[in-house]
Amino acid sequence: MTTSIATFKPSALEPIHIPHPEELTSFDDLRTAYGKIISGDIRIKPSYTDCWVMNPSDDLKVTVNYRTPYCGVTVGMALNGEAEYDILPLEYAYPDGLNKIVYGIIEDIRSDYRKRGGRLDRDSVIGAARTYVVERLDEIEEVCGDGSDMDSVVDDICNIVHRYSVGAGIFEILLTDPHIEDVYLDAPCDRNRIYVTLNGIEGLNSHIRCRTNLMAERREVTNLINILKKSSGLRFCQANPVLETDFPEFEARATVMGYPMSPDGEAIAIRKHSVRPWTLSRLVYNGTVDPRAAGILSFLVDNRSTFLICGPRGAGKSSLLSALLFEFGTDQRILTIEDTIELPGDQMRRMGYKVQSILIDDRMRGDQQSRSDEALRVSLRMGESAIILGEVRGEEARTLYQSMRAGRAGSSIMGTIHGDSAESVYQRVVSDMGVTPEAFMATDVVVTLGTVRDRRTGHLIRRLNEIVSTGENPGEFIDISDTEKLIESPAMERVLRSSQLGKKDIAKEIRARSTMRLLLAEAGRTDEKYLGPDWILAANDVLSKCNRNMTAEAMVGELRKRMGLEEV
Repeated sequence: MTTSIATFKPSALEPIHIPHPEELTSFDDLRTAYGKIISGDIRIKPSYTDCWVMNPSDDLKVTVNYRTPYCGVTVGMALNGEAEYDILPLEYAYPDGLNKIVYGIIEDIRSDYRKRGGRLDRDSVIGAARTYVVERLDEIEEVCGDGSDMDSVVDDICNIVHRYSVGAGIFEILLTDPHIEDVYLDAPCDRNRIYVTLNGIEGLNSHIRCRTNLMAERREVTNLINILKKSSGLRFCQANPVLETDFPEFEARATVMGYPMSPDGEAIAIRKHSVRPWTLSRLVYNGTVDPRAAGILSFLVDNRSTFLICGPRGAGKSSLLSALLFEFGTDQRILTIEDTIELPGDQMRRMGYKVQSILIDDRMRGDQQSRSDEALRVSLRMGESAIILGEVRGEEARTLYQSMRAGRAGSSIMGTIHGDSAESVYQRVVSDMGVTPEAFMATDVVVTLGTVRDRRTGHLIRRLNEIVSTGENPGEFIDISDTEKLIESPAMERVLRSSQLGKKDIAKEIRARSTMRLLLAEAGRTDEKYLGPDWILAANDVLSKCNRNMTAEAMVGELRKRMGLEEV
């Protein structure tokens, strides 16, 4: 069906109550808000925006409703089986008279900047907007009518002015939704809906790709690209048709592809970093990792094993890598090598960890693989450290394994790599990256993550699929998903030699670590603080201070006391 296009022109003079996002708490509320301003199959936008909002599908089977700072959200499933993410931004529900005021303030701020210059950061623009809003407060009150919360209206208008003057427009609304992980827009941008991926909808670990009710004009996309170019200092043109850069204001990584690589115009992909740090207890809480596997991984990290974490895109490799970092002691020096800052280096430093971040980006000479290889070579000259590779790609793999075999690769190595099993990773590293089979066996452990489709909802669920140790022979892998198999594996030979632990001690410690992470996950259902890294440190501190003669249950009891779940 062809969608007709109409500008948003409700009654301009009639005072109406302005709905706030907190009032749009259900699908019925969202439909009512649409019903007041549109009828039929049309799309709308205020004149100062460059993105069209379409009315929700009539046949939508609602999954969930919730609020964000700037809009009400409805997520559901259409009859054709496609998931849909529908929003009505606050400004799209404003009467024409109020949008005229907003437009005037935006133009005043632009005019002031052209005449006098000045700063264009968020605080400066919002401060200037507030001055103009106060000057027009009587006019705004007349348009809004009785019953409107004017303090909220003023704050909302200031945010809207920033969003559509120097901000990221509709992308800002999407990127402030904590459930959104990715935002996609294919070329040609003005003929395709924006798509998003969500996590934590209808279950704790569901991964849903949704169409939105948003269609961006090319000016909206151009504005975003200009923001990314300015913040990064990178070129984007026909000679350099790919722009990859961090989007620090929204804790995200953006990739833009343009002509001639994308013959139909610009295409955009934005991936948000996790705001909440991942821990093994959080991964147990959301069902990605079971408690027994969490205990095994915790023990292996503490004993400085070498890891490769593999899986397809979106399986949670970086999340697990971040979680494993908090299993190190604070006395362990850590070097991280990334092309986009995803690992929680800043937070770890605030917690007392010694973390040195190495960032690889397009401002360095050479291609991606040579830059990664050079960063690894530098890290190997920076002293005894755990080395964390955000992603193992090519040249750096040979350098890494040569250093590991020569004993120069630090106390522990971890990295992520694309692959769907230990065998496929082995073939890729050996056949494609030129690492010898014998050198690959310096890897102690390979962990594989994957996604499975929920039969009931059709959503993708992230799961840990396997934990294996390398065997005695090249290409041989041994399942270590339970403690007995782990203790008998080659990966434990070095641990047994260096830790002075007996097999019974290892089994007891793994059981204590597993139970502690399960305890934290269960406590996190009522208070999310227990899912954070501070309590992982507390659990590991309990282990380090407990008498070796104590049982695993007694160690867990000590953690319960620290949590205030039992009397001391």
